[in-house]
Amino acid sequence: MSSTDKALGLLFGSDIHHGRAHAGEAVPAGIGTTDVRLLQSGDRDRFIRLHIPVNFQRLKFKPSLANVGTVLNLVTDPDLNPLVLDHADKFLKPFKGRVINRPAAVLGSTRDKVATLLAGIDGLVVPPIARFRGRPALAAAAIAKAGIRFPAILRRTGHHDGRIEGLMADADAVMAVIDPGTTYYLTEFVDGRSAEGLFHKIRIFFFGDRAVVRHRLVSDHWNVHAPDRKRVLVHHPEHIETERRYVEGGIAAMPPEAQRVLAEVRARMPLDYFGIDFSILPDGRLLLFEANATMMFFPVVADPPFGYSAAVVAQGTAAFDAMLAGRGI
Repeated sequence: MSSTDKALGLLFGSDIHHGRAHAGEAVPAGIGTTDVRLLQSGDRDRFIRLHIPVNFQRLKFKPSLANVGTVLNLVTDPDLNPLVLDHADKFLKPFKGRVINRPAAVLGSTRDKVATLLAGIDGLVVPPIARFRGRPALAAAAIAKAGIRFPAILRRTGHHDGRIEGLMADADAVMAVIDPGTTYYLTEFVDGRSAEGLFHKIRIFFFGDRAVVRHRLVSDHWNVHAPDRKRVLVHHPEHIETERRYVEGGIAAMPPEAQRVLAEVRARMPLDYFGIDFSILPDGRLLLFEANATMMFFPVVADPPFGYSAAVVAQGTAAFDAMLAGRGI
């Protein structure tokens, strides 16, 4: 069988799943993954399942890579699945085919490591981040080392979709809520509101060297997320027009400075596919929220007045298919 005739292998698993996956068995995809595979055109059921449970090393029978030409790694959250990612990295070392989002690269994509990786890009504001176990002494040391100023956002590792412990006014507020059995991120808060008092968040997905503008949301609260589309954005036609322009025109529709910064981010990130959340500050600089592979692409709201969002899926499918085909990597 030639390499061009070989199948796509989907690698999935999680640190909370044990045991072998059998043919035809419904196995949960696990926590810490993404839905970008739904962008694939054609028959999405034609693949070889590569299931990596947390006890992978003890399994007597392991998946075969003999008929696999490309592996698409769908284990995307390094905080939730570090053991599975380490097993997958070892499992794939002898593999001669393509691996999209190598597990070792995903392991290096925690919030704090990405902040270190992207720090120093001219025109990009990267707020300091501390990662610590929830013990006061460890928290205090990590906060001091990171040089974090308050207020700051406290969240548990592995939490996304706007889930936070709170916006902390000072270190005492942090110490009052942390739990010794939990690991946290503390991120310095940067007030990015516009002159009209609104906040916004842009999400872009990179598939290889192709970029897809997923959305530009607007909110009256700094923690901008999907429900703000119908709560706030719908009342601001000027911001709807900006989102439409970005979605239809892509990165090329953004200010030249933003394009330059995003190109540098793409060049530095070792992932083949990932999403980035950011805003453009009033002074033109970009404010980084996060960049990783565990972001969700769906659902897409294309009802009026957001009909232009239907283009997002077509653009995402073209970019995703090109990445699978090896174009633009």
